[in-house]
Amino acid sequence: MTTDATMPNPSSTPARGSLIGTLLVRVLVPLWVVSGASVKLYTLNPKLLPEPVLLVVRDSARLLGITDLNWWLGFSLRSMIGVEIMLALVMLASPRLARFAASFILTVFLAVLVATMAMAANRDGISAIWSGSCGCFGSISPPPLGMFAIDALLLLGVIFLRPIREAAVPARIGAVLAAAAIGFGLAFVVPSPKISITVPAAPPPVDTADGEVAATPDVTRTLGWGPAPTEIEPFYVADFASWVGTPLSSQPLARLISRPLPEWIDTDRFHLVLYREDCENCHTLLEDHFLGPLDTPAIAVAVQDVDPANALAMPCDECLLHTLPEGPQYVISTPILMTIEGGTVLAVCEDSEDQAAVVATLEATP
Repeated sequence: MTTDATMPNPSSTPARGSLIGTLLVRVLVPLWVVSGASVKLYTLNPKLLPEPVLLVVRDSARLLGITDLNWWLGFSLRSMIGVEIMLALVMLASPRLARFAASFILTVFLAVLVATMAMAANRDGISAIWSGSCGCFGSISPPPLGMFAIDALLLLGVIFLRPIREAAVPARIGAVLAAAAIGFGLAFVVPSPKISITVPAAPPPVDTADGEVAATPDVTRTLGWGPAPTEIEPFYVADFASWVGTPLSSQPLARLISRPLPEWIDTDRFHLVLYREDCENCHTLLEDHFLGPLDTPAIAVAVQDVDPANALAMPCDECLLHTLPEGPQYVISTPILMTIEGGTVLAVCEDSEDQAAVVATLEATP
């Protein structure tokens, strides 16, 4: 009996793909994705999300009519963590889907990094793309350009280093559903941290010269503001444009302003500035528009998530100085300038470098 020399011998057919490609999509990329998701899950800090993602979350809340931006950001953060863990588990469990899952998540990472670098370069100059931190792994994160290089190399490896093809291995839908259940289960089962603060006690009454007891300020109440909160959220985010036309006291972030508040906060006209002590733009805004005698009262509220060693001197001598409590993550850019009258926010400026917007906010009328 003879054999046809043209027929391939299965035993001599070389294996398609390489061991390196298999290790890349089945081990290295899943571990890389899980490590980033684990940092986000451990900290539950939305400030680790890139700026373009935060903008998408805020815009989607507007589109969907969601008013509780804190809840929506927390839900979005956990959902993103769930997707990352799910895709990493899919890579581990399904040989047929591993390469697709790796390519998809790395492409998303690269697109977000491109948008992040573009926004950083537009705001802070081209050097911003290779300095600072991308935030992906907390305080140990590489700069955006470094993270882009890592993700790009991984994606090129996934594309050009094919994994060993495992014959007759189906893309089991059960494995995908199990990965989704585990990923989203982990993302949503971890409880959010609770932060408690102590409201300062009211000072004791003081006897006046005529023997009467002088009134003391109430550190927990000011007209429509209600009691000062004692339990606060782990993070705060705000869509300041939506504050216009609403009572300042109706905003959860505003109710965190340290007490006692001035008695005229719900009646008089005043300007409010949210600032960080190490923020150069904040310092410039205060120096340009709040230096010297003030025609309109001003309240400057410090966001206390900065390094005191980098603090700049306060240029506004007549500003009433208040703070937001330490502990939460404040997912806001500073400075924020507002004009309030009769307790209602008349105008908000989020871009202090837009002088026309600053002046329009300062001169806003009901």
